[in-house]
Amino acid sequence: MVVLTTLFFMWGFMTVMNDVLIPHLKAVFTLSYAQSMLVQFAFFGAYFVGSVAYFALSLRGSDPIRRLGYKRASIAGLLLSALGAVLFVPATYVHVYGAYLAALFVLGLGFTLLQIAANPFVAIIGEPEGASGRLNLAQAFNSLGTTLAPIVGGALIFRLFAGDAAVRWPYLAFAGLLVLQAGWLWLTRLPEPPPSKAATGRAWEHPQLVRGMVAIFCYVGAEVAIGSLLISFAGLPRVMGLTADDAKVYLSLYWGGAMIGRFLGAISLGRQMPARWRTVVMVGLGLVLFWLLFVLNRLESGVALDQV
Repeated sequence: MVVLTTLFFMWGFMTVMNDVLIPHLKAVFTLSYAQSMLVQFAFFGAYFVGSVAYFALSLRGSDPIRRLGYKRASIAGLLLSALGAVLFVPATYVHVYGAYLAALFVLGLGFTLLQIAANPFVAIIGEPEGASGRLNLAQAFNSLGTTLAPIVGGALIFRLFAGDAAVRWPYLAFAGLLVLQAGWLWLTRLPEPPPSKAATGRAWEHPQLVRGMVAIFCYVGAEVAIGSLLISFAGLPRVMGLTADDAKVYLSLYWGGAMIGRFLGAISLGRQMPARWRTVVMVGLGLVLFWLLFVLNRLESGVALDQV
């Protein structure tokens, strides 16, 4: 479960790196807001294209995961994502916005395959009764990645590196981490559940599926749009007038709220303690996590601990 949780962490981290990348590319290429949002269009467009392609293959009876297994499919997703991260290097040399978008599309395709494999893998490696709790816990670490990405990525792109190197070296390092994760997963012995028999009914016959798709469409659209524009919005003179390096703190707090909610959701769905104690733990943990998140951002911004 530990190695799978790190996969959720990494794709959360890399997804929110787009929120840091948007204001950087907007300034480098002098883009409008609509043009800068092509970053998310390319990345999440890959999710749509990859998912539809996977669905079409499944209908034809050639489900890749049924052939490869969950573990190998996850490794393939990691390696494809690593390739997408490597493609940022030539993009910095040709200095063409479309090259960055192509790299993001490949990166998104890799994470699409990874999520298709890893989400059900987490659900079925343990007792069925604990599947929702395991998924919530894994998604909580996904949110931990989204919370740390603005702090780490912002420091790398807005402060540590400059010019083309602001993207080149961080994404090359991210590619290396993705390859290391693929190697770790390959060397880890994980139970490989036997492929389930194909369902006899039509998935569309279940109204919960259609409603869930609509809910996810609205939720992800709002969540991503807010995060994508938060740094630029906070930088407007009539709003807060912050630099991108300073505004990244608010992006971290935004995604940190999602992290706290998912950790609490994992506890609420668990059955390891009485309901009364679950409530106490949820309230206490929520307060502690928010305080730690606040302190981390203040320290990263150079504020002395006695001023927090």
